[in-house]
Amino acid sequence: MIKPQHFVVLAATTLVALFLAAILHASSTQRAPGTVEGRPMLPELRRQASALSAIEISKRGRTLTLVRNGEQWSIKERAGYPVQGDKVRALLVQLTNAELAESKTAAKDRWPLLDLEDPASADAKSGLVRLLGTGGKPIGEIVVGKRRMNAFGTGRHGTYVRRPSEAQTWLASGEPNVALDIKDWVDPAIFKADPEKLKRVTVAHPKEVPIVVEREGEAGKGGKFVLKSVPEGMKIKESAGVEQIALSLGSIELDDLRKLDATPVGDDVSIITAENSDGLTVTLRLRRAGEPEEAWLSFLATGEGEAKKAADEINAKGSGWEFKIPKWKADQIGKRAADIFETS
Repeated sequence: MIKPQHFVVLAATTLVALFLAAILHASSTQRAPGTVEGRPMLPELRRQASALSAIEISKRGRTLTLVRNGEQWSIKERAGYPVQGDKVRALLVQLTNAELAESKTAAKDRWPLLDLEDPASADAKSGLVRLLGTGGKPIGEIVVGKRRMNAFGTGRHGTYVRRPSEAQTWLASGEPNVALDIKDWVDPAIFKADPEKLKRVTVAHPKEVPIVVEREGEAGKGGKFVLKSVPEGMKIKESAGVEQIALSLGSIELDDLRKLDATPVGDDVSIITAENSDGLTVTLRLRRAGEPEEAWLSFLATGEGEAKKAADEINAKGSGWEFKIPKWKADQIGKRAADIFETS
């Protein structure tokens, strides 16, 4: 027979066990930190991903179109220049997984607070993303606005969005990239030289004496680059930085690009020749034009033996294209006599 005091203890123990079980059940059914419960932002994309043929990103009257050809992507507005596939895949993952988590304002005059104004307006911060299927048939579209940091937990950001045909705005999970800058979609590093192999760089500006810098000693031995000659009656400025001419060829990144129809020539074109100790020679043509001035670069590589393999790789990336580069980089690789010499 169970004594009364034993019954009380047993009952109390049972109640505690049930209470702990309830807590465990509640915690297991609660939403995990950082997760989102909502409806898909672009439900048709999940169903028709295989039919996707193009992605349009529009902002302030400009449009960038990423076109699919099998597993490859390219930029329509840049004559089919190849896009880095991982960047497109990252965008599609964000768009596919995004869910509408929390409704926000439906007042049109408050859209700008979330950067969700009309993407076509001149000062818009929003961007319109359109997903197109076979034959240009729309699969889905969304206006993307301001990012909200840590919206769903530490490191889990959200983004304000709305559908173009609706006034209602939403906080959605994810942070899709809707950049229009070309460098955000392609490999920005258009040219890389191995400074250890460089032995000579010649900079020839129209109607100017060429500037030639050479490595002291053997390539690969750590020798400095020095001017091969100094014009009579001139001396080298303390701030000349002649080594920059060679070392700045170590990496050149683009800001934009365009198709090149013919070899650039004329008074606005400078020719920079980089010669390696292994026989590789790269001829870079630097075109400065426009107001404000822009710098555009094209290049052609030649070589024999092992150097030919390197030349082929360089030409495969740059042949037929001209790349806009930052002005400061153009000033480094295309130094002029006035940058280097002063009257003695």
